[in-house]
Amino acid sequence: MNLLHYFEEGLNYSDYLKKIADQLYELDKTDKENEMSTYYSLNLKRIERLEKTFHLSDEQKGELKSLNKDFKLLVISEGWCGDAAQIMPIVNAMVEELGIDQKIVFRDENQELINSYLTNGGQSIPIFIGVDNDGKELFKFGPRPQHGMDLLNKYRENPETYTKDEFHNDLQKWYNKDKGNSIFSELVNLIKSNT
Repeated sequence: MNLLHYFEEGLNYSDYLKKIADQLYELDKTDKENEMSTYYSLNLKRIERLEKTFHLSDEQKGELKSLNKDFKLLVISEGWCGDAAQIMPIVNAMVEELGIDQKIVFRDENQELINSYLTNGGQSIPIFIGVDNDGKELFKFGPRPQHGMDLLNKYRENPETYTKDEFHNDLQKWYNKDKGNSIFSELVNLIKSNT
């Protein structure tokens, strides 16, 4: 699959955020009690908070400077996705520091693409794909850092004793405590190993 087609159709980060805000506005116009409206609203607040509070350290900036920058980043995401709200601002800060191109496409509008990037058979997002100049995949990151995947596996193995609400609460607490460090290190390691 040549990924450049999707890259050309994608949005930059600020247009992605604008589209999410527009989607929330449309949901609120039709049904303020809609559960999806709650997700969009909460996630926009998370993104805004992270954009204000997350800053790359000098050490992280130095690590990014040493990386090969000969790739583009294609992202599959949606505004209602809690993991995307936690991860997108961190990755965007990295992308800006690296000076590489990033484009974001919406999962629900790109079924062929997401079906090529299933996680345990599901259309989990966000998915970050490193793409070379010929449109070939170099690496894939997502839908969440390893600790988040471990929490999900714990929930899937014992949903009676570790509920979905407990999983979501623990995941949110972990994201807050981790402060983007796992996202940064896991993505940097993928870039180092595959570019």
